[in-house]
Amino acid sequence: PDPVALAALQARALIDAGRADEQAFAEVAARSRRDAMANPNAQVANDTPVDQLLAEDYVVAPLRRHALPPITDGAAAIVLAAGDRAASLVDQPAWITGVDHRIEAHDLGARDLCESPSTRRAAEAAGLIAPDGPGAAVAALEVDVAELHAPYAHQELVLRDALGLADTVRVNPSGGALAANALMVAGLIRIGEAATRIMDGSARRALAHATSGPCLQQNLVCALAAEPGPAPGGGGGS
Repeated sequence: PDPVALAALQARALIDAGRADEQAFAEVAARSRRDAMANPNAQVANDTPVDQLLAEDYVVAPLRRHALPPITDGAAAIVLAAGDRAASLVDQPAWITGVDHRIEAHDLGARDLCESPSTRRAAEAAGLIAPDGPGAAVAALEVDVAELHAPYAHQELVLRDALGLADTVRVNPSGGALAANALMVAGLIRIGEAATRIMDGSARRALAHATSGPCLQQNLVCALAAEPGPAPGGGGGS
């Protein structure tokens, strides 16, 4: 099966579990497209009503065209600097306070496609989630902005749950991968977009996420802040 078919299996699992529906997918896409109108690098940027999106034909049920990423050529680079050098380059550096990468089984039958435990573990190790006991509620710590690499609309819902993002967190103000999904660098772009929010003063703390593999198999989480030092609750780096 191709990547779209695999993503459709995951979306169907969410629907069958009562965790989401097609309207929720369309709402993610509509918000992403609206936010992308302020992003000069976006390919898909418009203000399309949810009802209009739901009238589109299926690509692979239950996914319609709006729930899929555009085919994108692109490149990305990020400049890393430390200490005084970073402060000399920009007025407000975006400090990396934690980063971690976790991998799940490649076999889709070996995991619950409605969950993303590797994302949660990576966020814990990066200092963005307090490591609570079994059954405890997941809650991201003091995050203003989250740039999530969710190539398919339903995957944003899975990631939000895994990270415990509050409704007050602004998710994918760039429009995310639904607006532009440059091959192999879309995750790095999420880190760059999150860093930009720190550097322009619109956020004090940000979370960036990158994924690879079928149905969110591999997940990297990066914590960024306006001040250097470890993230609250754990993590490390400079």
